[in-house]
Amino acid sequence: MNPWYTSEIYPKERRVAMVPAVIPNLKKAGLEVLVEAGAGHAAGYPDKEYVEKGAKLAADRAEVFRTADIIVQFLCHGANDQNGNVDLPLFRKGQVLMGFLRPLGTAKTLQEIAERGVTSLAVDTHCRASPRAKHGRALFDGGQFAATKQFCWQRIRFRECARC
Repeated sequence: MNPWYTSEIYPKERRVAMVPAVIPNLKKAGLEVLVEAGAGHAAGYPDKEYVEKGAKLAADRAEVFRTADIIVQFLCHGANDQNGNVDLPLFRKGQVLMGFLRPLGTAKTLQEIAERGVTSLAVDTHCRASPRAKHGRALFDGGQFAATKQFCWQRIRFRECARC
């Protein structure tokens, strides 16, 4: 199973689920890193930087969803209440979706994802272990987000769990 990183479609969203500097670590773990062309542009990361670090590029969003086992987004359907639903018809059974989902916002969005046979991991349900951390708040920085993804991929890869 290999991760695909998509571009963010939420209006004016500049964050990206993965920066090029993380790619060598993921490749070292045996993962093939695949990125949608243009995924990092708004965050200041041109496609060239992803390719130089070892990622492969997908021409468009449809290719990402057609070939991905794991889809990683910053704002997934649920957290993206503006236009996140455009991804729903692109999902296929057996895929894993990772990112901010806002699972306590509305059950409908999670139900729509589950009805397509997609396993979702909402990183916004995890809190950083810190005395200053507030319960129920997503306090992931990029490194923690990458570590959580790596942990889940390893569990899926070795089939320790069927669903994260």
